[in-house]
Amino acid sequence: MWRELIDEHTREARFAPPAAERELQRVEESLGHLLPDDLAELLGETDGVVDANGYNLIFSAEQLLQGNLEMRTYPALKRLYMAFDQLLFFSDAPGDGNLFAYALVPEGRPDIFVWDHRTDNRRCVAPSLEHFVKAWLTGRVQL
Repeated sequence: MWRELIDEHTREARFAPPAAERELQRVEESLGHLLPDDLAELLGETDGVVDANGYNLIFSAEQLLQGNLEMRTYPALKRLYMAFDQLLFFSDAPGDGNLFAYALVPEGRPDIFVWDHRTDNRRCVAPSLEHFVKAWLTGRVQL
């Protein structure tokens, strides 16, 4: 489903082989929470997606794990920003430094947020991962 959705909007995206179920379980165990269903499904089809310009539309499972652990534990970030424990980052804004994330609270919320690294603002930009992917690929994602 996800590869077909992306292919509808671009033939230039690069797909990785699917993430193994044990890799997704390792991510969930290491982060201490389940991955949103749609993100787990996407990673089960392709372990990350790179757009035509070389930017991460969707992080690989390993990038997602390492990036979120760093954001949650790096001392300098803890001094500068509100806690990131309630966000699950899965994509970055091309050349900008902002990150896209799910809000983990309340549980099961499908909305996608953008975190602004300059202001620490967290703003909803899409009602679901599907809407986010379409907006990214059509140049309508809101930063």
